[in-house]
This record gives sequence, C-alpha cells and structure tokens, in this order.
Amino acid sequence: MRQVAKAFTQYKYTIYLLGFIILTSAVAFGGIELHAWPELVVFFILIFFAEILPVVFPSSATEYTMTMPAVLALFISHGFTETLLVTSLGLIASNMVFHRGKYPLRLLLDLTYYNLCNTIISITVASIAYIFSGGMTLQTGSEVTLSAVVLPVLLWVFTCTTTNALLLATALALHLREPWRIHVAQQLRWTATNNLVTGPSGILFAYLYLAYGIHGILLMIIPFLMGRQALNQYAKRLDTYRETITSLGIYMQHYHPYTKGHLERVADISDKIARQMGLPLRSLMLIRDAGLLHDVGKIGVDEQILDKVGALSEEDWAIIKQHPARGAEILSQMKHLEAIVPWVRGHHERPDGKGYPDGLKDGEIPIEAAVIAVADAFDAMTGGPDEKDRRVYRAPLTIDQAIDQVRYGAGTQFDPRVVKAFMQVMAREELEHGE
Repeated sequence: MRQVAKAFTQYKYTIYLLGFIILTSAVAFGGIELHAWPELVVFFILIFFAEILPVVFPSSATEYTMTMPAVLALFISHGFTETLLVTSLGLIASNMVFHRGKYPLRLLLDLTYYNLCNTIISITVASIAYIFSGGMTLQTGSEVTLSAVVLPVLLWVFTCTTTNALLLATALALHLREPWRIHVAQQLRWTATNNLVTGPSGILFAYLYLAYGIHGILLMIIPFLMGRQALNQYAKRLDTYRETITSLGIYMQHYHPYTKGHLERVADISDKIARQMGLPLRSLMLIRDAGLLHDVGKIGVDEQILDKVGALSEEDWAIIKQHPARGAEILSQMKHLEAIVPWVRGHHERPDGKGYPDGLKDGEIPIEAAVIAVADAFDAMTGGPDEKDRRVYRAPLTIDQAIDQVRYGAGTQFDPRVVKAFMQVMAREELEHGE
C-alpha cells in the first residue's frame, strides 16, 4: 500500500489552518447583517441544492456544479463575511447529505473540511481581486449598476476558479508524486470550461438580485436550471464518446481471451509514460483511449493467425501488418475519435524505419504512437498475472527481462525519449511497491 507523502500531509494541514484562520477572522471581525437572514437562507438553499445536484462527467471523478454563480451573487449582494459563512454552511450540509454512506465518517469529515478550506481560500483571493479592480458590493452604500460590476465579476470568476484549480492540482501532485505541471494543465482545462458557464451565470444572478431583490433570488432558479442543463448536455456528449470506446473494447474481447487485460494494461502504462514525459494536455486526455483501442484493427483477423504457435508464414505476417491501418480506418469513421487515428496507425512504426504499415522513421512518428509502442511491447512480453492474460504462442518474460529488451530497443525499435520515461516510471513503481 502506498504511503501518504509527507509533503502532502504538510500541505493539507497548511490549507486546513489557513482556511480556519480566514473563516474565524471574517466572522469575528467582519460583522453579519442579521436582518438579512431570510435572503441568506435562500442563498443557503441554492448553494445546498447546487452541491447535491452536480453534473458528473463519465469515467471521471470530475463534477461540475452551479455553486459559484450563487456564491458570486451572494458576495455582490451581502459582502465577504456573509458569503464565507453561508457558503461554508451550505458546503458542509451538502457534503454530509450527498456523500453520506460513500465514505467512512472520518474520511468524509476530512474531505469535507479540505474542500471547504479550498473554497474559503479561493473566495478570499477572488474577493480581494474584485475589490482592488474597483468592484463594489451593495454593502458599500453606493449605487451599484450592472455595468460597474461586469469586469470585476469576470475577474472574480477567473480568480476564484483558477485559485481552486491550482490548490487542487498541488494536492494531487503531492499525493500522487507526479509533476505539478501535469495536474495544473488538467485542472486549468476544466476551469476554462467551467468559466464559460459560471461567468455569464454569475452576472445574470447578480443582475436579478440588483433588479428584484429577494424576489430576484427566487428567479435565480431558472438560470440555475438552464446552466445545469448546459452542463448536462456537455456531459452527455462525453458519455457518447465513452460508450463508443467501451463498445469497441467489448467487441475486441470476444475475439481473444487476453485482450481485455492487455488493452487495459497498455492504456495504463501509456498514461503513466505520457505523464512522465509531460506531453501536452490534449495528449494526456486521450492517450488512455488510444491505448484501449490500439488493436481494434485486429477485429476480423483469423484467430488461427493471431494465436498461431510457431513461425508465421509471409502471408500470415502480411495480414498481421494490416491491423494498425485497419484500426485507423475504423476509428476515422468516428469524428470524436479522429484525434487518436494517427496514434493507432503508428503504434508499430519504428525510429529505424523498419516498422509498419508506413515505414515511418524517427521524427515522422507521432510521439503518442511511440508511447503506445513501448507500452504495447512491454505488456506483450510480460503478459498479465493470470494465465488467460498471456499469449499462447510465447512464454512470458520477467519484468526485468522485458525492461532490458525495451532498453535494448532504444533508438531502433523504440523512441529513446519514450524509453527514458518508461524507465523512470518503472523505477518509481518499484520504489513505491518496495515501501
């Protein structure tokens, strides 16, 4: 079992302490308008339901909510202290209700407090940016118009979501012991998408309150539902993408007993290598899918050829060499998979030009294809832990033997950059398993 990194523990408790100091200081010295409690209760209900009705993205722990627009409107209408207090109560209540039974109580409390402190810090940084940019709240006593808050509102949204993304990325990098830049890139990608919904919704929420007071808060339910529906539509598009990959994977499994384990392991190793290399975010988001589908071109190839014991004939080998091109052809018919087509087609190419189907040389092979090539070869040499995961025509090598083979192939069969990253991944895993 992997031990929790000491740096992560220290970071977590630093976030705990900072969140506690900010919240208690705001409540102790900020002052709360008790006469506004009916409006604050409505905001609490909005935040509560926004949190317990998230849009969950398929095959991911990522959840989008409409919490931030409500929090922003609360900040503009009632100020910093009320925002922190009501948001904190809403997050605590929603987490205890929505996640009850999913985690042991101690872990649930830990996750709730961590997410709460992240949110408190993010709101604080965003509020400071809002004030310094000239933004006003109704508590200032001055007349606040929509035109006077648009730019500060957009800055608030950007600062809040970005701060939260950076805090979360730091936690993940320390906990998983992976490069910080990788998690920052991933989190900022989700942040950019979230801003497209949160920014306009936040402005609309603020306008409704400025124009109609407490009745405007009730009208927020309409844009709240519209925003959530927009997120749902985006999630459904991703769900269709995931279903396509799952269906192709299941179809592959009907042909060969070892396929399921092999595809999953190649996807996992490819993902780790790509992360170690710090490939672009787009590559990191798609490399697992390419690993799962890299052998889709073997659909329809005679099992007697794929599982043949002994040397393949020239005719058999010619058929085998067609599978990367066939796989690329299959995937090219699906628009949402077109990005991984060159990777699947090129996963048997070699830097020395002796690969197939196109005989590409070093510099012509997509780096993602080179990553899959190493992962595919390594797993083919070692096989899985179960007998059914192994090729019938080849005795599996030990992990050390397979690593030596990959190292030996650097520069000829495999891209040296990928081999270097692969060695680093294997060394790290050996270290972790030996702890």
